Amino acid sequence: MKSTATVLSIDIGTSSTRAALFDLAGMPHGPASQRANLLRTDAAGMAEIDPEALARGVIETIDQVLKASPDTRILGVGISCFWHSLLGLDAHGAPTTAVLSWADRRAGAIAAGQREPGHRAAALRPDTGCPVHSSYWTAKLPWLRQSRPVAWAATAHWVSAADHLLARFFGDLATSVSMASGTGLFDLWTLGWHPEALAVAGVPASMLPPVTDQPRTQLVSEFAQRWPRLQGVPWFPVTGDGACSNIGVGGIDRDTLVLMLGTSGSMRVVWDAHEARLDDPGLWCYRVDARRLAGGMAMSEGGASAAWTRGLFEGAVPDLDAQVAAMAPDSHGLAVLPYVLGARSPDWIDGRTACIAGITAATSGAQIHRAMLESVGLRFAGLKQQLEARMRPARRIVVTGGALSRSATWRQIVADCIGQDVQVSAIDEASLRGAALLALESLGVGGLADFAFEFTEHVRFDAAAHETYLGALERQLRFDAAMKGAGS
Repeated sequence: MKSTATVLSIDIGTSSTRAALFDLAGMPHGPASQRANLLRTDAAGMAEIDPEALARGVIETIDQVLKASPDTRILGVGISCFWHSLLGLDAHGAPTTAVLSWADRRAGAIAAGQREPGHRAAALRPDTGCPVHSSYWTAKLPWLRQSRPVAWAATAHWVSAADHLLARFFGDLATSVSMASGTGLFDLWTLGWHPEALAVAGVPASMLPPVTDQPRTQLVSEFAQRWPRLQGVPWFPVTGDGACSNIGVGGIDRDTLVLMLGTSGSMRVVWDAHEARLDDPGLWCYRVDARRLAGGMAMSEGGASAAWTRGLFEGAVPDLDAQVAAMAPDSHGLAVLPYVLGARSPDWIDGRTACIAGITAATSGAQIHRAMLESVGLRFAGLKQQLEARMRPARRIVVTGGALSRSATWRQIVADCIGQDVQVSAIDEASLRGAALLALESLGVGGLADFAFEFTEHVRFDAAAHETYLGALERQLRFDAAMKGAGS
């Protein structure tokens, strides 16, 4: 019996690591494996992962997938990893720090100083694609130098979580174009480390991995013996999770905008680098690979904002969802800034907080929850306008993410706020599938447009509701400007 040809896909996320096999049509083949990642947080803004625990989780997911499909041929390996992670390694490759995730805000004061008028960090955005923010290495590295002098002195190299893992598997240190592009230290146009960004971060290029998109094939002895089916097959360069998420649901060109709403939110477009530059200080732009860009906006708010109001009122309002669904658009008289986890696009100011204005004795819990859902939709609407001022409007909008998949009401609110029909992706693990499709493309199986992308629903926007929400957006923008001026 002829065995099925597949690729192994691995998705390393902040909350979990997943792995699965995909057939040559880009569809899952057999069960997926998953391991939770513990993100350690505290009131000071820490958001970090133990690197050894992360490595164990990745190794175990691979073990489980291979064990579940012992007779399957694996032609290559694709990997997605969360962008912006940072850890130090000593001269022997051992970690000197935890893995700092994008959500770690302890470098916020450093980033605030870099936003001051005249600071050279602000001038880097056209080259690096990265706004000034605590997510990026330009702020995190100076913070580590100040706050962790012992670890700093012991560190020989600064790398991403994926770089550390692949160094263990292959015995040499390297990073991909995509991973490098999420650091804030990489020149999107020369495809090398940016000298001025390195000066801002306070590190020489010799402390960073070489950048290459060449596949690796020769595992070190330990892992060649552990995974003989993966020895000699190409492990393709790691791609940032946001780019993989777009590709996994069909966001593969400038005509398709992918709106993701999970714990946080984003709007992203993928396009060929020769087609356009995304020059806007409020938007980010990274690399998918040497020939494609991914750009858009990132929001810290999203499902976490709705979970906060739901947690306040769900017990006291048993029919909360039904009440929210029955309300007319913007009928509550409230203005909401949904920054319960801070804010990113478009101002990238650390320390923003959630605010609600307009509460009276007659305001109900259901109204506050509805207003929170709408406020996230309005944030998408405002940022879509900003994105479309720099790039042509998308012909198609695909929505994905657990928060939207669980709420038909929120899907309609988002469509009405942005004023465009949306297609709901049927793909549950978008980044995992995106990494698989990129691997299949690299193997020559087909171009990204050759794969099937399925949808569960087409949500039509209501023109009258959209007009109402345009007024609500203006109110939110005025409230946002006032609170930003007040330091909140």
